[in-house]
Amino acid sequence: MAWCACLKSAAVILLCSATVRGAVTLGQIETFSGTHDWNSGLPNPNPPALLADSGPLGTGDTALRVTSNGGSGAGGRLLVINESAWTGDYTGEGIVALAMHVRNGGTTPLSMRVALNGPGGWFVTAASPVAAFSGWNQLVFPIGAPSLVSSGGTDAGLTLSGVTEIRILHNATVNHRGAQLSSSFQVDNIQAIPEASVPAWIALAGGFLLRRHRLQPN
Repeated sequence: MAWCACLKSAAVILLCSATVRGAVTLGQIETFSGTHDWNSGLPNPNPPALLADSGPLGTGDTALRVTSNGGSGAGGRLLVINESAWTGDYTGEGIVALAMHVRNGGTTPLSMRVALNGPGGWFVTAASPVAAFSGWNQLVFPIGAPSLVSSGGTDAGLTLSGVTEIRILHNATVNHRGAQLSSSFQVDNIQAIPEASVPAWIALAGGFLLRRHRLQPN
């Protein structure tokens, strides 16, 4: 297929990591061979769930589905949280962006963001729009200090040097809490990338990863 040839060219310049547990590392990629502590906070009647054969590559490719019910209690907000494998020193690792595939499974257009918490407080990325009932979209979120917006935080650089929690969420406003909405999205192939790889990821928007190093299942 044409996209396979594109991926083969891209694989040369994309960094891939070995198996990782704990602190984030440059090139780390999450392909959801397990949930790896991705959760939605309080007990949720519809917690994040792995969906077999639903990722960008189809058969054999697992993705994570995130669902919210729009209510005021647990499970009402559209977000997913990680407080383990994706925490640590992003600055020291040379990570300047997070790339991922996202698919909107609902009727409402989404404004996707990444939120990070740490010693300097909460910060979020600019929003990336994803149309309702979309196919897979390849999104790149710059997370260098100049690219982040405060959601109550005071020092983006300090947060990036010791991230304690990251979130992937929908919110049209600058907020590290997901919006209250009855909807869902799927996410796959989250990767920590260096500055040199950002142009390649942007150029390959809509493409798929060829070579993927998976985190070990929980």
